[in-house]
Amino acid sequence: MGRPKNDARRRELLAASVRYAQERGLFGLTLRPLADELGTSTRNLLHHFGSREELISRIVDEVLTGQLEASRTLLSRIRTLAPASAAATPTGVADVIAEGLELAWTQGTTPEGRTRMAMFFEIYAASARDDDLHARFVVPVVSEWVTPMAQALEAAGVADSRSLAHRILAVHRGLLLQATVSGPTPEIERAHRDAVEAIRNEIVAP
Repeated sequence: MGRPKNDARRRELLAASVRYAQERGLFGLTLRPLADELGTSTRNLLHHFGSREELISRIVDEVLTGQLEASRTLLSRIRTLAPASAAATPTGVADVIAEGLELAWTQGTTPEGRTRMAMFFEIYAASARDDDLHARFVVPVVSEWVTPMAQALEAAGVADSRSLAHRILAVHRGLLLQATVSGPTPEIERAHRDAVEAIRNEIVAP
């Protein structure tokens, strides 16, 4: 009979593994260097996670959970507008969406935020060749933004609300990718500000 797993130690190892993968990359992760960095052994990692693949899967789950929790905080005001059509004026919806984009940008372009976003985009790209990863990761992190934005836009009478919501998210994440790779340079910061202003104008345009 094998030794029992220690749940607290498993959570501790998982958190440390997430930090390691953020700094070094996820899908090239191997157990020996990770174990050395964490001051443990590959045997101990296998005891708690079963395999390298299972550990990577658990890291993906942690990244997804963190991303969704952050999104829910950012999107909470947008969600309140969707069912309340009287409050969901084009200007009000534009202001709340712009506020959410600005906050997400600020959080994602700090040094710590860029580290998190690098792994987010690593998983995002890998899902193009992995149907299971696409269903587990990309579908929720897209719908978490698109659905409430589209509902708020529709409540405000904006045409093609779901198409516009997808475009808002695509532009925002494309610029975040640029900032993650190149740093939030003045040019990229200006591009972000211009994109938010263009989105605002499109929402309120008659």
